[in-house]
Amino acid sequence: MYTLYYSPGACSLAIHVALNECNQQVKLEKVDLQAARTPELLKVNPRGQVPVLVDGDLAIREGAAQLIHILEKHKSPLLPTSEPERTKAIQWLMFCNASLHPAYGRVFFLKKNASNDATSENLMDISVKVINKMWAEIEEHLGSSQYLAGDNITVGDILMCVIANWGGHVPKPITIGPKTKKLIQTVTARPAFQKALQTEQVEYKAAA
Repeated sequence: MYTLYYSPGACSLAIHVALNECNQQVKLEKVDLQAARTPELLKVNPRGQVPVLVDGDLAIREGAAQLIHILEKHKSPLLPTSEPERTKAIQWLMFCNASLHPAYGRVFFLKKNASNDATSENLMDISVKVINKMWAEIEEHLGSSQYLAGDNITVGDILMCVIANWGGHVPKPITIGPKTKKLIQTVTARPAFQKALQTEQVEYKAAA
């Protein structure tokens, strides 16, 4: 059985969904990101961050690596094995993990740490603009693609939908286009996604 250290609605939700998609049992260890880190969490990740996925003696600390590990191990179609489908799926996973996710991270850092002055406001405006530019890129791409990596859902779609729900924590409007919202509605309606939302008690609003 896997063990997943998670925080409700955080990027760890994508790992939770992937485990559900693969019909895998998981022991969930909830982490309060506002509280001191427990010795148990620090043992598997000295950085005190989530997600952490424990599979036997292996503790995986990076979300994208966790997703690839799960999907390859259980031969899930969410990570294709043939080319170019596999490379496209990994590329969009990395876009969400290494570009879209950090863009939100900058906004959350500013929200928590910046002073309430003109400079901070300008930095927030720039940071939100970067996020909206990425959502515009996704919207344009979906004009010729049903899902991020082509005609079938892949792992990047899962992570994208998790991140999309963070808009309620951003102090300025996030713009997600109609094609993207349609994709979000399709992906989040999957039983594996709904089960994870219910288990973590997360209210999903991005598809509205």
